[in-house]
Amino acid sequence: MPWNPLPLTTLVILILIGSLWVSPETARGQMLFNRGDCNTDGVSNIADVVHALGVLFSGAGPANCADACDVNDDGGNDISDPIYMLGNLFSGGPNPPLPDDCGPDPTADSLDCLIGPASCPPPVEDCGNGVDDDGDNDVDCADSDCQGDPACAPPLSFSLDMYPIIVDQCTFCHGPPSNFANLDLSLEAGNDPYASLINIPSTECSSYDLVEPAESQNSWLYRKISGTHIDAATAAGCAVVNAGTQMPLGPFCCLDQATIDLFQEWIDGGANP
Repeated sequence: MPWNPLPLTTLVILILIGSLWVSPETARGQMLFNRGDCNTDGVSNIADVVHALGVLFSGAGPANCADACDVNDDGGNDISDPIYMLGNLFSGGPNPPLPDDCGPDPTADSLDCLIGPASCPPPVEDCGNGVDDDGDNDVDCADSDCQGDPACAPPLSFSLDMYPIIVDQCTFCHGPPSNFANLDLSLEAGNDPYASLINIPSTECSSYDLVEPAESQNSWLYRKISGTHIDAATAAGCAVVNAGTQMPLGPFCCLDQATIDLFQEWIDGGANP
């Protein structure tokens, strides 16, 4: 029986169908891969061409790593990819574009690599980029890999982090019976030390609030404990003589730099209660 080739129109339709095959848009971090390793077995050979053709025309897809099957790196999976690979393997054609040794896709496209070759190390979760880098469906701080990462540390709070320092260092003067500068930071008689600080103008330089959330440089508390209160008063046009001395007073001065930095971090982080 004579060989009856496929009609040209049928072949064109098959090619067009193949050219439309793409994987879903990237929704998580991408696995590392080798371009041309379509079956993700760690090597690039004729088996990858067979796999790519199977995905395109025999229902073997979708591919685990559509980016690896995009041999010519044109952003799609179609018949041109196995043709490119065949040219490289048997006709001295150019090597596939990078990556060729376990890398991410350098080209922005809608393809993804959900499962890379076992020979490639899995990506590490970046705990602050909003992406599921390691593909385990947990993003950033929700990923157990991010436990202990500084990006996932809870924000400083007044009640848990700052007030114990205030009790130890400040309430001797700013609490009953003295209440220096008319500032009571104690918890006695239902007093609210947090409310006594937040957005309350300083009696020494009213251009500054004692604590201005998110603005440590405009917070008189920070200026006083950091020893920059004279410069702050001068810049605001307040009487320097009324600015007082660095806090805590006298033999209690001064807080160590780590504690001063902690107050700055708390204020700049929003001065959470």
